[in-house]
Amino acid sequence: MDNIHKIPFVMGVFATIIVGMTSYKTGVEHKEIYIRMSISMVIFFVVGLYVKKFIIKIRDELKEKEEALKEEEGLKELEELKEEEVLKRRENKGNNEKGRKIDLKAEEQDLYDDEFKPLEVNTIELDKKDQEGI
Repeated sequence: MDNIHKIPFVMGVFATIIVGMTSYKTGVEHKEIYIRMSISMVIFFVVGLYVKKFIIKIRDELKEKEEALKEEEGLKELEELKEEEVLKRRENKGNNEKGRKIDLKAEEQDLYDDEFKPLEVNTIELDKKDQEGI
């Protein structure tokens, strides 16, 4: 990211160095070399600003596309989850009808320990006289 912001300066400096060296090799006066170097520095600095903005714009567009793709994938996943939930609910409706039947049969289990014996209340015998009076 920091290198992108340095593009205008770097382009201006390199262009100025190249213009200065070529002007010096051809034998141009010093005053004219300085003018050419300053003009080339300004021009290539402006071109570097344009290139920097262009690169940043492309990068931002790529990020937006990636985010849009991620959002679409997220929406697809949500839709798939909803569809799965609907299917599970439909399956559970069929299973719930079967599951609503109550099984009243209970297996005989040994409810008490060996040491504990409940009172036997159901073995009480009533006298016949008491039953006739009731």
